[in-house]
Amino acid sequence: MEAADVWLFDRAMGRFGAVSGGGQAFLGSPGALAFVASEDEEVVGWCWGYHLIRPDASSMLYLHRLEVTPEHRRRGLGGSLLRAFMSAGAQAGASRMFLTTGEANAPARALYESLGGGPSAQGATVSYWFQLEPGAVEPSGCRAVLLTGVAGVGKSTVAEAVGQLLTEAGHVTAVVDTDLLAQFGPPRPLGPAGGRVYDELKCVNLAAVWANFRAAGARFVVAAAAMESVAQRHRYAESLAGCDLSVVRLIADSDTVRGRLRQRDTGPKLERHLAALAQPQPAPVGTAVEDFTITNDRTPAEVAADILARVGWADQLSRRVVDSASTS
Repeated sequence: MEAADVWLFDRAMGRFGAVSGGGQAFLGSPGALAFVASEDEEVVGWCWGYHLIRPDASSMLYLHRLEVTPEHRRRGLGGSLLRAFMSAGAQAGASRMFLTTGEANAPARALYESLGGGPSAQGATVSYWFQLEPGAVEPSGCRAVLLTGVAGVGKSTVAEAVGQLLTEAGHVTAVVDTDLLAQFGPPRPLGPAGGRVYDELKCVNLAAVWANFRAAGARFVVAAAAMESVAQRHRYAESLAGCDLSVVRLIADSDTVRGRLRQRDTGPKLERHLAALAQPQPAPVGTAVEDFTITNDRTPAEVAADILARVGWADQLSRRVVDSASTS
């Protein structure tokens, strides 16, 4: 244990409201494991927990705390910290890891499930278990942004603009309109699952398409999808395997949306979308479906640039630093 490790960990303790002065004692304790994320010498995230030895001589990891400052969230730092923690534990011989989080904490749950965590419901909290293998937990280097919102708000158009900005910057990027992944007919009887059959088809096909794009070298994916529940967010996160996912809800005033629908649709499809727009919009099921909202009231390129700034992709790609504070 180096003095610099203690100094860095103590700074993280102060940044995230932990009782100060215990850094050296924690880092010197058997099995202590911690990582600190810094940017331009500013502490912006941390995680810590323990490498635990079992009576049968096997070992496991326990992650007690993972935090990122509010202004640095949605940039992949949480995923980087978690992967570093898992990788260090696996290299030390741990075969499994567990942690707990709030049942309604959709962003955290999406991250854990994207990294292979298996949930076990426990009322207001959920436990996640991970299988670990040495060398298997590596940074994915993949980023996903999913644009959601009502029909006619401009999801597909803005997704194409985001993809164009990333491509022009030299990043290998996939753009997917999930509506195109579930167009087939004549329609089968929906049965008790109703329209969820088509939602599931979108997710299954997205998983296959993303796997192909990723194998071809894509490290960014921009998707457009209607999504109104935390369960749907989890399902899309599973489909975009290995990605740090941000969900952005596009909004616009009703007159603007109606105008876009009339330019785009005709006949029964237009009537259906206009009728849906006239109905009171239900609140999303659960909480934290999207990470933030953006008003689509400018050119697609301007809205796309705003999205990239908000998710942190503009600078995070070259400025992320994750420092090890200690390993067991």
